[in-house]
Amino acid sequence: MERMGQFNRRRGLRREILGRLYDSWFERGGEPTIMGGDEINGENEKKLAYRYLAEKGLLRMSPVGDGSFEVSITVQGIDRIEMTGDNE
Repeated sequence: MERMGQFNRRRGLRREILGRLYDSWFERGGEPTIMGGDEINGENEKKLAYRYLAEKGLLRMSPVGDGSFEVSITVQGIDRIEMTGDNE
C-alpha cells in the first residue's frame, strides 16, 4: 500500500508543477518563468519531477547562465491539462 502512496504523491507533485506552469503561461503572455536552480535541482523528488515532465515533452527548461532556468509549459503540456482536466 505504501507504494501506491508514493505513486500518488509523485503524480501530485508533477500535476502541481505543470499546473503552476500552465497558469504562468497565460499570466505572463507565453513568456517563460525564471526559476532558481535550487527550485529545479534541489530536493530529489522535485528534480526528478521536472526531469520527467521535460522528457515527456510537457515542459521546456533552458539554463540562463547564473544557475537559473527559463521554464515554460509546452503546447503538449497545455493540451494534456486541457484534455484531461487535471495537471499531469
